[in-house]
Amino acid sequence: MNNNYRNVRYNKAITYILGLSTVALAGVAYELYCDNNQLKADINELRANISKYEQRDGNSFVVERISKQMEDIAYQQMDISDKRREEALFQMRVADEMRSKAESEQRKAEEFARNVVEARNMAEQQKELAVTQQIKAEYARNVADTLSYIALGRSLASLSSTQYLAGNKDASALLAYAAWKFTSSYKGNVNIPVIFKSLSQNSGSFSSSLIHKGGVSKIIPLDNKGHFVSVSRYGEITKWRHISGIWEKHLLASDNSCSYRDVCTDSDGVIYALSFNGKLQSVANGQVAQPFILPEKTGWTHICRISSNRLLLVAKARLYLFDTVKRQIVKNIDMPQNITAIGKREGNVLVFGEKSKAWQVNSVGKITPEDIRVNGEITAYTWSKDKQRASVGTENGDIFILDANGNSLRKLVGHSSRITDLLFKDDFLFSASYDRVVNLWDANATNSEAVALKDYSSWLYCLCSADQNSIFVGSQSGAVSRIVVSPSEMAATVHSSLKRDFTDDEWSYYVGDNVPKIKLKD
Repeated sequence: MNNNYRNVRYNKAITYILGLSTVALAGVAYELYCDNNQLKADINELRANISKYEQRDGNSFVVERISKQMEDIAYQQMDISDKRREEALFQMRVADEMRSKAESEQRKAEEFARNVVEARNMAEQQKELAVTQQIKAEYARNVADTLSYIALGRSLASLSSTQYLAGNKDASALLAYAAWKFTSSYKGNVNIPVIFKSLSQNSGSFSSSLIHKGGVSKIIPLDNKGHFVSVSRYGEITKWRHISGIWEKHLLASDNSCSYRDVCTDSDGVIYALSFNGKLQSVANGQVAQPFILPEKTGWTHICRISSNRLLLVAKARLYLFDTVKRQIVKNIDMPQNITAIGKREGNVLVFGEKSKAWQVNSVGKITPEDIRVNGEITAYTWSKDKQRASVGTENGDIFILDANGNSLRKLVGHSSRITDLLFKDDFLFSASYDRVVNLWDANATNSEAVALKDYSSWLYCLCSADQNSIFVGSQSGAVSRIVVSPSEMAATVHSSLKRDFTDDEWSYYVGDNVPKIKLKD
């Protein structure tokens, strides 16, 4: 603002000086004009006198005298003009000097203004640098605080499990909820084993019911009312559901001569169960039909719907297409290897052989080799439509995440025995194994650590999504288990059951005086 004011002041000075010069010159010009007019008047008067004298007496002496007077007047007028011109030139020189001085002052002002601008720009740069440094410092402090609180969450979760085993359930629940709250508030991973375990212990996230005699081979959803159907290796087909903590079950069919290994439904909702010993049992609207006897007497392992009215049946090394309308086999396909697993991807069926080979099978039984770049005998397969990726499990317990082209993205190590089933759910992968453990994996993590959801006392055969926050697990014992797999839901359950809040001494002991105390129980 000061710089602009100074420029305006100098400009006004220059304008004023030029104005004075112009006025002075105008005055000189006006005086010359007046003097010239006066001389003209004197000359005219002399001429008139000459004429008068010539007419009166014709005396040439008079004429000469008057001419001499006129010449003197002319010289006087010339002197006056010279003086006026010199004065005008002097005034012009003064004006030029004043203008030069004003222009010099203006240049100084402009230079000063530039210096002011440069100084202001430098100050702005220093300010921006200081702000940037402050932001970096705040970010570093926030990162340090975040890591500190995430580490605190892990520590509290570990203490929760210790207190739970010691029988101090109130303190364990408070510690578990605090661990979840600190970790989730600071964007930490609440699915790490220590936090997941503490929440699971205190939320009662596990429930189970004996649905079958013999191992539960397969579980599939049946309708939109929360009903599921499962089959067992003791020849049972059971319809059931879990609602509000209650298990409701209804036995549809039982034949202890059968060992059902798989189950599916057709487009009309008819249930088809495949027995290892070559029987295909169907149940429609609760009515059990006569079993269809298959060509081979043993080795039947998988069944799935391949079109609206066709099922794909899998024997040891052969595929069969079964027409559900005609109730007959319409085609069989010999495979070059024993079949170890099947899966579905975008409506297509994939069949896996014991030498890491794979084929795609369409609805008319045409097979096309599929490129799966995995070493090891594949025993389980699942596909995520949302993530456009697959996962395969092997005989030795290794799990691989694959892209849509069959390329291995990463290897998951955590099981010690055959993988029996895999299930994608949102960003997570669930796996069941003969090592009697159900694991949860972060499918997006580069190095995913297995979270053991539950250790069982018997082999695990199958997995099924129960709802948005839980899964079902079928085991060799005949029981179906429901496991809540959402840390947020488990934390909400723990929070709703809190009986009290931390005392000041407990907060100081478990959390620390350097962390502001927060209220956990509403």
